[in-house]
Amino acid sequence: MNNTPKTYPKFSALAALAALAGLGAAACNGPWNMQAVDGPQPAKLWVSLLLVADRPLDTLWLERPLPLAGKTDSSLAFVDTAQSRIEVSESPTGTVLRFRPVPGRASAWVSEDTAYRIKRGTEYAFKAQVRWNAASDFPSGSAYQSEILTATTKVPARYSLDSLAWMPMEALHPTLSGGLPPASYARAGQDTAYRKSLYDSLEAIRSLADRGITEADFSQYLQGQTVFRPVRREDTVFYIFDASTAIDYSGASQHRYSLPWLFGQVIDKADFGGVILSQHFDSTRARIYDPLQKILDDAFNQKLDSANYYQRGQTRALQVNGSYAADLKGYPDTLRLSNSVWGYTGRNVLHAYSVDPLYYEYYKGLIQSGTSTGSGLGGGSSRAQNVLRYSNVANGDGYFSAAIADSFAIQIQAVRDTIPVSALRNAWMRTKGR
Repeated sequence: MNNTPKTYPKFSALAALAALAGLGAAACNGPWNMQAVDGPQPAKLWVSLLLVADRPLDTLWLERPLPLAGKTDSSLAFVDTAQSRIEVSESPTGTVLRFRPVPGRASAWVSEDTAYRIKRGTEYAFKAQVRWNAASDFPSGSAYQSEILTATTKVPARYSLDSLAWMPMEALHPTLSGGLPPASYARAGQDTAYRKSLYDSLEAIRSLADRGITEADFSQYLQGQTVFRPVRREDTVFYIFDASTAIDYSGASQHRYSLPWLFGQVIDKADFGGVILSQHFDSTRARIYDPLQKILDDAFNQKLDSANYYQRGQTRALQVNGSYAADLKGYPDTLRLSNSVWGYTGRNVLHAYSVDPLYYEYYKGLIQSGTSTGSGLGGGSSRAQNVLRYSNVANGDGYFSAAIADSFAIQIQAVRDTIPVSALRNAWMRTKGR
């Protein structure tokens, strides 16, 4: 057993998962993708800065490795700010943007120019001349040294999500979202007259025709095929609970509650390094009891752990994809997100950050995975975890990267199995003795 103390960048208590969750905000402080590592670490500064096109400069995090043991005072200064200078400039010549330290936050620096907006298709250079306390026994020790950190990046020229998304027809009708009774499903597949009667009864509840779903489409649905139809931003869809199986657009058979929702993205493949996806949900509404989790709980005669099912905040990470994903048909032109990942009623917003190639290289090395896709920090591949951690920050660590962001909002309803977020929060608070 290795008893060597681990070290960790000073600010990054929640590591990358919390950072990705923060991406949904209009001006997010992240993602701060840092990780704990074994053994003594070199005296090296970590940089975290993502330039997002059309937005102001985000907070720059300048951190140093510290032992994990004990509590860390985030206000404890390790940089001699009077003898340090941090700037980002349009490259090779252009506007120079100075950063200043945030009082009481030793690792945080913000731009002095709050009116400046990051330009698409533009190269930027990072330079930090830093005098800092590199003592291994910081904060008790003192060993100041000077460092010059540099990095460059280029903001992608274009990126957007399509104005339409494509949903399985089950997500467009409340009855179909819950699944038809098995007897009705079987009879409709064989009896033409009954099939028409059933279609008409569904039409009376909520129009299928208005969604472009014909009787022929309904027949395909009854044959176990997936029928997709477009929805616009802010349209209402229904979370799918149906546990029966269907063949999706890729030819794979899966439970209907796992069928994909498809989002097109317009990219410039020359500068597309991948995409970070996160979800912003309405914490005043309800969480959906995931059908698979419910099946497992019912099978073992267990009740839902309400406190554990509570998610703090309003944003959560979905996945990080590279520029190529062998297991995602149609990618990168099409994003595929399972119905099961959404999990909340009310207004849900998919936030997508198209990143430059170097960011994803950094991410793969961070999780030590050769995967082309990953959920949060999980990776999800059985391939050897042998990728070296990469950083484009000379004389330091971390990343200086760029992205373009877009979003797609939808209204989600659920016909059953929902728990108010307030009830989950109350259960969680009780476990904390509050």
